Amino acid sequence: MKSKKVISLLLMTALTASLLAGCGGSGDSGNAESSASEKEESSQAPEESGSGEAPEESSEEAPEESEAGDDSSVGGEAKYPRDENGYPDLGGETISIWFAMTTENAGAVSTDMGDYEAVKALEEKFNVNFEFIHPPVGQESENFNIMMSDEKLPDMIFCRGIDRFYPGGVEMAYADGVLYDYTDDINAVDTPNFYNMINGDPYLMKAVTDDEGRIIRLGAKICGSEEADLNFIGPLIRSDYLAAANMEVPKTIDDWTAMLQAMKDNGVEYPLALDKSQLIYTSNIFAGAYGVSGNSYFLKEDGSVAFGPYEDAYKDFLTQMHEWYEAGFINPDFASQDTDSIMSMAAGDRIGSTLIHLYTYGVTYFVTTEGDDPDKVMVAAPMPVLNEGDTRNLRSSSRSLGDYKYITADAENKDACIALLDALYLEDIDLMMANGIEGVGYTMEDGAPVQAALSADASKEVRLGSCPQQWHAYEDTDLNYILTKKYNKGCQDEALELWKTEGTSGSISNFIMYNTEESETRSTYNSDVSTAVEEWVMKFITGQEPIDKFDEFREILKNEGHIEELIAIEQSAMDRYDAR
Repeated sequence: MKSKKVISLLLMTALTASLLAGCGGSGDSGNAESSASEKEESSQAPEESGSGEAPEESSEEAPEESEAGDDSSVGGEAKYPRDENGYPDLGGETISIWFAMTTENAGAVSTDMGDYEAVKALEEKFNVNFEFIHPPVGQESENFNIMMSDEKLPDMIFCRGIDRFYPGGVEMAYADGVLYDYTDDINAVDTPNFYNMINGDPYLMKAVTDDEGRIIRLGAKICGSEEADLNFIGPLIRSDYLAAANMEVPKTIDDWTAMLQAMKDNGVEYPLALDKSQLIYTSNIFAGAYGVSGNSYFLKEDGSVAFGPYEDAYKDFLTQMHEWYEAGFINPDFASQDTDSIMSMAAGDRIGSTLIHLYTYGVTYFVTTEGDDPDKVMVAAPMPVLNEGDTRNLRSSSRSLGDYKYITADAENKDACIALLDALYLEDIDLMMANGIEGVGYTMEDGAPVQAALSADASKEVRLGSCPQQWHAYEDTDLNYILTKKYNKGCQDEALELWKTEGTSGSISNFIMYNTEESETRSTYNSDVSTAVEEWVMKFITGQEPIDKFDEFREILKNEGHIEELIAIEQSAMDRYDAR
């Protein structure tokens, strides 16, 4: 096992080389994890307004309690006493935290997360003091590496530190002795909120456990639930254009072709409007009809891992997209247009259908167009299939974890850190950290929190009273809240219910992890694969290259992108996840 001092020297060497090369860089040295938040970074909706509800229990058998720390040897007294609210009294401890601020954090507090009223309230409720170490925005990588060279680390490292900047990620950080392994400290007495939650849900138990059997996700945000496992991106169609074409909502690819042709005949400028990310990156909406993912790894029916663009059926998907493009169904400038451009065209009555995140639809098209003109309503279409009656199972699960928080091996009082992270799962604490201070950051309406608008000219008081971000414990876990309070504009709720019906058995788990060697290989070749896919898919769809060259494209993925080696890595990671 390497010592922290050796690792620090390695990090400093890497930093020096980076500075000599005159490159700031992102500092992403091979993330050891695959998270839903990263996979869908380009289409994330705002955070849920704090339902405070944990995910629903699974129908699977619960794991043995010893997997989350055997509480049989734990006495009746917690290391830190809790009051009637469940708040631990941390005895005035000072906990130091390395915390990379988001843009919103920096805009609100400028220098210190401790200025947030919710953070101050947390200190008072738990009798604890926070000492924040904030890297300058844009210099997180350099600051992290310098910190790792110090003789002593802070007590905790919050979001985006270890996972983004530590070589080999969290697994190597544990192996190097940088992080504290608190697996044996997770029990019904000292961590009752977290312990009861993961022991009541086998899915979460696997999610918070790494390939070595350690519990590593105490304090992480729980996203989604068994009930609220949703898909927020899908096809929406103008109902008036659909009616004018005398068409029903399409189900199959042939239905889509007929609808797009009818709209074109009726003078709709762009029957299907897309941007590049919608077509290639963020979803499997049309590729999924052919049983392959659009630009990611997936599981075949036999359980083996495959990469969508490397599959034979991907050629059929490309052929169909090219035919639609040649027929004038797709906006010809999709490669250079973004979501804002698509929404602008939609408001101008220039498009018949699109693929979009429901949040974007709600705050743009619904607000600017549909809400004022009921004749321009958008309706949701199911995920298309090749033949009516076919089933799809390529939907990515929205159940994920985020905002990871780690306790370092140098922490002065590890038990206090553990008690703090566990208490974040208390319902009223989650409500406060997700919304801020009532009456300033939010108001309660019909039993649900409604956040104050943080416009560019919002007062300092409102900003400091709002959600401090990266602290709350639950997001999008309550299906009723999502459908009735958060996604209740236009067709949002109907779309969520409709798109939820696609299965997830063909998707790679959000919780797989990579070892150091795998991370290095992925870091070496992933960009080559992404570049090749983007370049060739664009050329195939627009006709710059004939579909007959698909095998040549596959050879490039194989020889230059080492795609078969990358597929093998995903398979190994999935096998380890399944064995947890």
